[in-house]
Amino acid sequence: MGLNRNGFEKRIQPGDRVLIDTSVLIAYFGTPEADETHGLATILIDEFVMSGRNEAVVSPVTAMELLVRPLKAGPRAAAHVHDFLTHTAHLKLLSTDLFVAQEAANLRATYNFRAPDALVAATGIVAQVTHLVTNDKDWETKLVPLKTRIKVTYLRNYMTPDAPPATTP
Repeated sequence: MGLNRNGFEKRIQPGDRVLIDTSVLIAYFGTPEADETHGLATILIDEFVMSGRNEAVVSPVTAMELLVRPLKAGPRAAAHVHDFLTHTAHLKLLSTDLFVAQEAANLRATYNFRAPDALVAATGIVAQVTHLVTNDKDWETKLVPLKTRIKVTYLRNYMTPDAPPATTP
């Protein structure tokens, strides 16, 4: 599978703030062999976010989920992910403050979101993101009631069956 880079660049416009889901960061830290969306995740982080083209936010729920495997692997792996979450340019790990908690409670009360999903979505709403970037197709359905507030950008929608594999600098 290849990628539709032009479509991806048009979808996430320069200046759009993005909320990055756990699945995208897992693809980023993985390999092209392990996840076909690794190339798109790398473009998002290395080219869009680190360059300042797009500001990004990460939920504490995503940080927790992302750290599980590295913590099991050992302190060096966990330190690498921790460093990424705390020192990556233009990427901010938001806290779950009262504003996020209140928005998450509203999502649970109004739309019956599960607590982790409510916290992730609320983080994006409070941070005024344009996109939730994900590899989890379920977000497209979950966020239908919020489609005027957050667009779901599903990475696999930007994969093309006939294109050559992605190469990243």
